[in-house]
Amino acid sequence: MTEPAGYRLVSGIAAHLDDAAALHGAIFDKPWSREALEDLLLMSGTDGAAIMSEADGSAFAGFILFQCVGDFAEVLTLAVSPDHRRRGVGRYLMRQAFRRARDAGAERLMLEVQDGNLSAIRLYESLGMTAFDRRRSYYKAADGSHADAIVMQLSFDI
Repeated sequence: MTEPAGYRLVSGIAAHLDDAAALHGAIFDKPWSREALEDLLLMSGTDGAAIMSEADGSAFAGFILFQCVGDFAEVLTLAVSPDHRRRGVGRYLMRQAFRRARDAGAERLMLEVQDGNLSAIRLYESLGMTAFDRRRSYYKAADGSHADAIVMQLSFDI
């Protein structure tokens, strides 16, 4: 699994929490603060990775947070800067989470994605994930509207 051209993976995300919180705030209606991200990283089994764009002078391009508990893993959040989308960054971060979850003993990985987020849904499907549940009105937008979450999973061949 090679990094996308012009990008460098950073395994530990703790040094990039300010950037992660800023990106999360720019792209999600209900963003997580730096403190919330830091608290997540303190939870047992939680890990993450950041990816930097070497073409932009080592600019923060995105990150993923995931948690492994026993034979189960969950992607908590995935965020890629709009300037770095459609370059394989999200796919690479997801594959890192898959690899690290399998290494930790997970047999399956799941995540929630907002219904209507077609680019994310297509990415997850292309990675072999399948929808298996729906959580009605799970996401609340800044304008007060709600959207369902589609729950997707991938079973690892262990």
